[in-house]
Amino acid sequence: MGKGNSMDICSKKQTEKEIRDIKDIKGIREYGNIVIYGAGTIAGHVFHCLSGAPFYCLVSAFMVSEKIEGVHELYGVPVIDVREGGKYRENAVILIAVMDRYYEEIVQTLRQEGFRNFVSMTFESRLWEEVRAVYASELWRREGREYLPLKRTLFGMSSDNDAYGSTVYDNVARLSVSVQPCDGVHIYRACSHMDRQIHTDLSEYDWEIPIQVGTELTQTRTSPVCDNQGENISAKNQEYCELTALYWIWKNDTSSYAGLCHYRRHFALNQEMIELLAESHIDVILTVPMLNFPDVRTVYIHDHIEEDWNIMMRAIADLAPDYYETAQVVQNGVYYYAYNMLIARREILNDYCEWLFPILSYCEERCSGGAGREHRDSYQNRYIGFLSERLMTVYFLYHEKRYRIVHAGKRFLT
Repeated sequence: MGKGNSMDICSKKQTEKEIRDIKDIKGIREYGNIVIYGAGTIAGHVFHCLSGAPFYCLVSAFMVSEKIEGVHELYGVPVIDVREGGKYRENAVILIAVMDRYYEEIVQTLRQEGFRNFVSMTFESRLWEEVRAVYASELWRREGREYLPLKRTLFGMSSDNDAYGSTVYDNVARLSVSVQPCDGVHIYRACSHMDRQIHTDLSEYDWEIPIQVGTELTQTRTSPVCDNQGENISAKNQEYCELTALYWIWKNDTSSYAGLCHYRRHFALNQEMIELLAESHIDVILTVPMLNFPDVRTVYIHDHIEEDWNIMMRAIADLAPDYYETAQVVQNGVYYYAYNMLIARREILNDYCEWLFPILSYCEERCSGGAGREHRDSYQNRYIGFLSERLMTVYFLYHEKRYRIVHAGKRFLT
């Protein structure tokens, strides 16, 4: 992460000390009042998640740095300026529900106003992921499905869901010995010459195989494995993002299990778990689902270009009509699998890629010069990567009864 967005390590440690009793949802619920700092999309998702099953938390207020004129409440809950929140200093916990880059600034503001009971519920935070995992587990249960955490599946551990315990990390410890990629499991780490600096020690992830993406677009080399070697689509990286690495894995890797993560986002795994995976009955590992309220399609068209979504749905109808009903379930549902991160058996990964890339090509041909083109900046130009996250959800929901799918935590490095 760049200097301007990086989190001050000392300040972070001080904050964690101040909220040492708030490590999970149990710590949050011990407070009589919950205040959500933020009034945007993330704050709304946190509110909807915590106020419903299985948490049923009472949110007393939304807190903001500066109120928007005419906006006095959200979802029936008051919106207050941080300088008006004196009554919440002692008896409330403040959940900071914003993008991670704003966290440190908000922490400083809260300290200046005398607040001490606050905790990160930012987009990439572990606590938000833990909360989502418990929410998803309850959602699956109500629908007669089973939500499987990776470690519980590998080691036969009982679920902690009823106590709102950890369903994601389960104390995944760093190994003190040197680790190397497992012969039967190749998990690639997509990286680029444009990546922001990481301050975290990456030796914990020595079992990952770095693969440079977008290699065809630069003379700089950052990794021995590059996505322009062999059969590839490296030149499409600006639109396809980490999918140029997935395509390379599909066409060039032959391991029994193969997977993909990012230079900043890593599976919460260790060497022991990877070796057990190679001998397990697990078919697919996905990350904890991302929650979207009121539904996936509405949030997508709020953040991206609506016509791209419509073209994706037409692509499914034309090229994979058997999946169309599932696609409708996804677009009307409240979750999707983000980041294009997965680990899968070879035959499953092959089948997924054979299904996915023709649909993406269909979208590419029709979106590249169609409606919304004038709104494509460098961020929206990554539309293929954004669509593929929702497509991955469609594919694996469709095959939910066929594949044994488990969920692993994600670690976000700064």
